[in-house]
Formats: sequence, structure tokens, C-alpha cells
Amino acid sequence: MYKVTGKPTEEMVEKFNEDSNIFFRFQNPNWELDQDSKSWGMIYGSEEEAIENCEDDGLSEDEAVLPGKSCMDTLEGVWEWADQFDDSYVVLVFEGDDTGVNGHQDEYVTEFIKPVAVWSMEDCYNYIYRNDK
Repeated sequence: MYKVTGKPTEEMVEKFNEDSNIFFRFQNPNWELDQDSKSWGMIYGSEEEAIENCEDDGLSEDEAVLPGKSCMDTLEGVWEWADQFDDSYVVLVFEGDDTGVNGHQDEYVTEFIKPVAVWSMEDCYNYIYRNDK
């Protein structure tokens, strides 16, 4: 589904970070997103499981299942959660519409429109820590 399309460069990251319709998320490359994609947190395996168990976790159905995909508006912002993902994931840069809803960890929740770039975890790590000095 999502194959690496290049490496992050300073020019690209600055351009994407400044664009209010571009977002970043960690993505399993084998799971395709579409405009109806939702988020239900990493503690649930599916939307159905989130709905079944949300009350046990003190959440309503609306809180458990979010109306878009969890993401951040900058590469540096999404990188705060990098330790929760392994190298089998990619960083998906995508065009989206902010829903105005905040996620479970105060992240953006965005309606996915289309992919813009796909970067490997390793390349993003190298970019972040090379330029973080």
C-alpha cells in the first residue's frame, strides 16, 4: 500500500510543516486509508472493540472512535510518539482536513484525503537528529 517514496529534506519538511492541509502520522504500510478512515486508539484492535469496551475505559462511543485519523501538523510533533512504533511503520505525510476534534493524547484528528509522501522511520530519525543541534 504505502511504499517509501523518498527521504525527508529540510526544504520538504519546512514546506509541509507550514501547509495547514498537510499532516504526519505513523502508518502501518499495509493498511490503506480513505476518507472514511477513523481512529480508535492503540488500546483497541478494531472500531467494534472500541465501541464494545469504551465504557470500561470511561469513554463514550464518540470519545472512543474518532472521526478521522490521529496525526500531527509537523514532523517534529508526530515524532513525540516515535517510541510507540517500530521500523515496520512508515511516516505518512498526507493531505487532510482537520476535524477540529482532539485525539486521546491531544493530537489532531484529520480526515484523510490523499498521500503526499512516505518516509521510512530510519530516514525520519536521521533527519530529526541530524537537524536537532
